[in-house]
Amino acid sequence: MEDLRSEIRAAFEKEQAAHPPEMSLRQTVVRAVTMQPRRETNLQWVAVAVAALLGILIVGALMSTKLTQRANVPVRPQATPSAAPVNLDRDYGPPPAGVPLFYVESPSHPGWYIGFDWNGVPGGTIKLVAPIESRLTQSPDGSSFAYSPNGKGGYDQFLDRLGQPSGGDPPHTYQDQMWAAESGRLCTLDYNSGQWRIGVRAPGAAPTSVHAVAIDPSAVPSSILAIGFRSCSPLHDRAVLVYNYLGRPTHVWVVRISDGAILFHQSHAANTLADIVASQDGVLIAESSNQSTGFIAGATAPQTTIRSVSANTPVLILDPSYGVLGFSSDNSLVLVTTTPWASGIKTHLAAIELATGRVIWRYDGDQELAGFFTEPTGAAFALMLQNPSEQSLHPGVFVTMVYINGVTQGPPGRFVRP
Repeated sequence: MEDLRSEIRAAFEKEQAAHPPEMSLRQTVVRAVTMQPRRETNLQWVAVAVAALLGILIVGALMSTKLTQRANVPVRPQATPSAAPVNLDRDYGPPPAGVPLFYVESPSHPGWYIGFDWNGVPGGTIKLVAPIESRLTQSPDGSSFAYSPNGKGGYDQFLDRLGQPSGGDPPHTYQDQMWAAESGRLCTLDYNSGQWRIGVRAPGAAPTSVHAVAIDPSAVPSSILAIGFRSCSPLHDRAVLVYNYLGRPTHVWVVRISDGAILFHQSHAANTLADIVASQDGVLIAESSNQSTGFIAGATAPQTTIRSVSANTPVLILDPSYGVLGFSSDNSLVLVTTTPWASGIKTHLAAIELATGRVIWRYDGDQELAGFFTEPTGAAFALMLQNPSEQSLHPGVFVTMVYINGVTQGPPGRFVRP
């Protein structure tokens, strides 16, 4: 009998090692036992019953875990850190069409930009004749690029997926521009003859349609045209515009792109908010308290709030020292600073699960955030971290990728911010 028990135990241990039960199994067992009606009985019988119940639950958990592993195949395999260094001298070939990539510059080949897929694997290289002195801004999926040759901001010149010129504009034609969430096109905002107008266009082309937006002129004085996009999605027919200027009330508008209609408008007292950030689809907005910047010259919002636009109700309340940087494209994660993001000091960061408020990842290292990319279809961020003492337009950066399950990795090596 003892030999049989040993064989059964060994078989269970072998199967459990191969297919570990869910983390909640212990709580499930305890809950199942404690919910049974309590009655007076022989203690030996209780022990036998509990042992039998444990056996049934363990077998069931093992079987369900095994079935789940077979049925729920992830869209992207779970990323695991790779120790293999990236060859900075290698040409990884033309970037493939239809594969989302994010780009950093090779430090050994100025003008070479290495594209990484969202598993952190090199997926292609674009090679420019000369390095770009200004910032190179990519569309969400990395299929198009924009930059300003004079380095004064705006999108004046465009490159296609292979790094070839794809058109240009006269400088500073628009009040603001932003890559559409779906990539390939840009949203435009201009101010002519006392009227705000929103449009959508292809790189290097005029907007195909332009619509007036009835923004109250008293909210945005013509002498201070500090209004711009926070998100834009022609697919969802929404754009989020924000006016944020020191010493004046902060305004946010959610606009229907197809006709310029204002779907949502809200204002906040001057200096109470640091900024307002929006999800790519314009469904959520984040109101970051000015306390997140270290502002001490007056009253600030008592909390940082993530709000549903449709219901105009809070979805998640955060500590006022937290500043929201962005949402994942599926709105499941929010990336925040937990200390002020400022030049020359280290940046503390966190990724928070929106549905639960659970912090799935934290960064409390000694690096400064240089910028970040958002996975266009999924729930991941790629962060560029720099030495706080290196304050240049194109600092050396290390890349850290953060996933929905809290796993982090990054392509090994030191790159250059594009």
